[in-house]
Amino acid sequence: MLSWCRLSVALGILALFLRTFTSSLQKWSALRSALADTQFTGALMSGGLFSVVALTVLIVSALLGRWYCSLLCPLGTLQEVLRRAGARLGRKQGKYLSPWRLRYVVPALAGLGIFFALPPLFGVMDPISNFGRGVRGAYILAVEGAAAAPPVWAATGMFAVVLAFAALRGRRFCDWCPVGTLLGLFARVAPAGMNMNRDVCVGCGNCERACPMNCVDASNKKLDRDRCILCLSCAGSCAVGALDYGVRAPESTERRALFLKGFDLLAYGAGLAYLGSPVARGWRRRLVRAGGRENSPRNTGPETTFLDSVMPPGAPNAGHFLAHCIGCQACVAACPTGIIRTDRTSRPELDYTRGYCQYNCTECSHVCPAHALRPFPDIDEKRRTRIALSNLTRARCVVITRGESCGACAEVCPTHALRMEPLNDAPSLTAPVFDSTYCIGCGGCLNVCPADPKAFAVTGVTPQVRTPGMRPPDPEDEGAPALPMTAGDDFPF
Repeated sequence: MLSWCRLSVALGILALFLRTFTSSLQKWSALRSALADTQFTGALMSGGLFSVVALTVLIVSALLGRWYCSLLCPLGTLQEVLRRAGARLGRKQGKYLSPWRLRYVVPALAGLGIFFALPPLFGVMDPISNFGRGVRGAYILAVEGAAAAPPVWAATGMFAVVLAFAALRGRRFCDWCPVGTLLGLFARVAPAGMNMNRDVCVGCGNCERACPMNCVDASNKKLDRDRCILCLSCAGSCAVGALDYGVRAPESTERRALFLKGFDLLAYGAGLAYLGSPVARGWRRRLVRAGGRENSPRNTGPETTFLDSVMPPGAPNAGHFLAHCIGCQACVAACPTGIIRTDRTSRPELDYTRGYCQYNCTECSHVCPAHALRPFPDIDEKRRTRIALSNLTRARCVVITRGESCGACAEVCPTHALRMEPLNDAPSLTAPVFDSTYCIGCGGCLNVCPADPKAFAVTGVTPQVRTPGMRPPDPEDEGAPALPMTAGDDFPF
């Protein structure tokens, strides 16, 4: 009964993750943010070792075992579901597997990834990142089919391999998972955990076949405590009651294993301690220079650098974003207009060919578990934050090239950075005039421009600076003032 209760809770959490990662509806906003905040990886990247979530997970693991992996990890639960489905379809029941010692290298590399501010080195094996990339990739493939970008296919393919192994051999990804391995180091010394009474055990093998981690060895009457995720399946399958959860006696560990696990802890500890150091900040500044171009005459201050891509709203600067984003796709799932994409790299960026950044939307910044995107304190701060900068080429405007009346860009601009003025040689026509001081880079002008090629181009900026807000109307402005875009609305014209 306890085993099924545990599985029911885990399935409920998995269902919520699947729903929020495949729906951008704003009614899921609070739940999406709450679920993201429960993940250990995001807590480490956002607040370091002493963030509330990270510290709680480590303390619970050191006292009670790997309950985090048992209940809160969506990728682990999904693997367990597929393992059970595979068993129902006639797959051969699992046997005890002793994973390679090489698996201890993975969390060490993850720690080094934190140390050198290289989240891809950490995120390539991170459970929530792989879950997010896989689920979003599968969702995009279902919607777009063959038109999906190569990175989407690659992420979905890796996810499919993980799930295939799960159906055949159980939770194999968990043997290499840096989070699971790290928590296993704490769980091994936890006073509470699964106990096997060797005097009562009859060696029938039911527990070995029931274990999704393949960490129970019925023939030798032992179990790997650091790999045990406390699913309670072994206790539920034991006919003689030789397995139960409770206080347990310490066990000996061979020296080689102790050395490898100690190295893991050292790598993680050094990486986490390094996060806030001056050296780390200097490394991130180098990342900014590597990812951006030289200062442009269009800048609004001496610190502005222009980027080839547009970071989602809430990224303080490119260095912070590159050093914290783990590619979990939470912001991609949260975007109501679907313009946050990972078509070029695993890191999200804005694609204005698909829409615009809504003036009153802060979904992506509030859902980021690693705080690569910092939440805005209020909606006014979002409205004043420049995430990119538009550039108008008047020679391409249809008013100039075809002599047609338009004004769509000025009508849609939420900050009135664009206004229409009469042409000198054709007073009956009005052409757009752009004031970059008030531009926030929402991409509305680019999205509605009917010219081909477009009269507008949008370039990413770092840092994302605060603008004066909405341009005050000029007395000589003609026509009604521009209408600001609102979340969930289309363009006002």
